[in-house]
Amino acid sequence: MKDIRITENHPVRKRYILGPLGRFILKIINWDIIGNLPDKKRIIIASAPHSSSFDSIYAFFVCLASDLRFFFLGSISMFSRIVIPIPFQKNPDKLGIPHPFGSIQKRVMLNFGGIPVWRTKSKGVTQQVIDQLKTKDKFILYLTVEGLMHTNQTIKSGFYYIGKELDAIVVPTKIDYKNRRFELMKEYSLTDSLEDDKNALMEIYHMVEGRNKTFYKPESN
Repeated sequence: MKDIRITENHPVRKRYILGPLGRFILKIINWDIIGNLPDKKRIIIASAPHSSSFDSIYAFFVCLASDLRFFFLGSISMFSRIVIPIPFQKNPDKLGIPHPFGSIQKRVMLNFGGIPVWRTKSKGVTQQVIDQLKTKDKFILYLTVEGLMHTNQTIKSGFYYIGKELDAIVVPTKIDYKNRRFELMKEYSLTDSLEDDKNALMEIYHMVEGRNKTFYKPESN
């Protein structure tokens, strides 16, 4: 794993034990990250295609292996429960099994940069993220821009509104299972057109092979 260039504008998180461990695991599983981050204080890593829970596992090890602090989104259930989809559970914010160490689990997740989001709150997920990050001078936010694993040929608009509201630069990132790597692309400055920006990202992700699907840009009419 090539060291990512770190500048004074990046949020640093030195990990003396977990850092070497993360780099060792990435080497063992033959997964890599290439490219670099722009020298900016507010960065959104906009990744695709998202087709497997392994995407998050590999991203977690990349986070450990770097000396940077990342933020990521997770359902509130991930912060205090053993998340096992149970058919009769209708509330997505109470998915899984509660346990007596939920408060410890929450502290650990928050310490690693997790941002808990509520699916059932009247305030949308995008606004919840904006509220969490707007007071931070610098941050790196990791987003899977497709949202759900089973979708294709589409990108959700959250990256755009978060980037615009927080004046963040977007770094399109390919989750490339064919070459077993996260590929950080050239920084992308948002325009005044959501559709233009979504199309630009879809062009970047076009034909990238994820674990369970290949991303295809929709054909123009």
